[in-house]
Amino acid sequence: MANNNKKVVKFHKTSQLNIGVIIFLIILVYMLYNIFQYFTTERVAMYEVSQGTIAQNNTFTGVALREEKIYNTDSPGYISYYNKDATKVGVNSYVYSVDENGNFYQEMLAKNDGKLFSGKGAYDNLEKTAQEYVLDYSDDNFYQVYSFKYDMEAELMEAISANALSGMDGDGNYKSLHAFRAPEPGIVVYNTDGLENTTLDNFTDDIFDKSAHVKNNLMNREQVSAGEPAFKLITSEIWSLLIPIDDKLAADLAEETSVKVEFKKDNSTAWGSSRILNRNGASYLALTFQSAGLRYATERYLEVELLLADTSGLKIPNTALTEKEFFLLPKDYLTKGGEDNSNGIMCRYEDKNGEFVTKFIAVAVAQEKDNTCYIAAEDLLGGEIVLKPDSNETYTLNKQEPLQGVYNINRGYAVFRRVEVLFQNEEYSIVGTGTKYGISLYDHIALDASRISENEIIQK
Repeated sequence: MANNNKKVVKFHKTSQLNIGVIIFLIILVYMLYNIFQYFTTERVAMYEVSQGTIAQNNTFTGVALREEKIYNTDSPGYISYYNKDATKVGVNSYVYSVDENGNFYQEMLAKNDGKLFSGKGAYDNLEKTAQEYVLDYSDDNFYQVYSFKYDMEAELMEAISANALSGMDGDGNYKSLHAFRAPEPGIVVYNTDGLENTTLDNFTDDIFDKSAHVKNNLMNREQVSAGEPAFKLITSEIWSLLIPIDDKLAADLAEETSVKVEFKKDNSTAWGSSRILNRNGASYLALTFQSAGLRYATERYLEVELLLADTSGLKIPNTALTEKEFFLLPKDYLTKGGEDNSNGIMCRYEDKNGEFVTKFIAVAVAQEKDNTCYIAAEDLLGGEIVLKPDSNETYTLNKQEPLQGVYNINRGYAVFRRVEVLFQNEEYSIVGTGTKYGISLYDHIALDASRISENEIIQK
């Protein structure tokens, strides 16, 4: 009889790994890691170097210095002038007269009888004086109000006195009237400000304080005392304009022999021979003119714009600028070597056995100046003894100097590149093109050099 009892054996199921799930998990972990890196890694902003120009603000206020002589009156009394302010006079020309008792002066006023400004265009000079005051007015310079008052009074006095000459017969029929002539030819001016004896050799910085040197208009007086200034005579049409400037502009203009300027008063231009003066640590531009002496004879302070060419070059933000220390090495010690025949130096070391060995170290040359080159390398710490090629002479690396530059990030990591700043304002700098070991147009540089270091991998 057959045995129908069958023994059932159960086998354990082996778990099978799903390769798709594993790949999915790997990709998920990778994505999470990159997301984490993206939000936690500091990004480096990039700037593309472009060609540009920065317009320079070269507007300054200068002090006019001339050959000037003040002539005082010998007699007291009522004064009358016979020439307009800032006009040329010849030797022995009538300049002014003084009437001791006022009879001549009062008779002259009576003859005018209110008809002084009855002619066409009689008010032109008064209107011009008022217009200039309105255009130049500033709340910060209240002293200009007094200058305007004196100028208006001077215009009136000049118009009244213009008729006086016709009342004189020869040297005058009035015993109390004393007429005075110009002792030499020149430009007659009827104001003083205390700077008449100031020259390019004896000036001090206080001459630029306008409020301390307000015009004393001589034509606003009816009476004078003996010994008071009567008029001023400019004896040469050659004059100078002294302008305070910063050291940077002084260095830029040091080699210039002439500079073109625009006078803001009337927008006229002129060339002046130039030279840089240094006084008590400050820099000044001295411009000497052969013309326009008559046009600005009454002006002590002149606003001018130096018509210099705008600086052009590679335009970069100031935040991209940084500095790096470089070792100074005589150029004769530089050599070539390595697999790519790059610049480098041969250094001598003492090994642990006390024997001297030499090693080639590739270096980056950032600048060559005269017989010296500026070098850098990660392996250089200072104190290395450098061998001179084909010689027994040695040089010890110690002296360092900083160079200005930017971080070039074209290759995905930060590389220092030297720049030469030609001009700079508050936001941008213009650097020279074609600088050796420098940057080029369309290079990518770090926008903020303070946020990265050299050789750092850049996360854009």
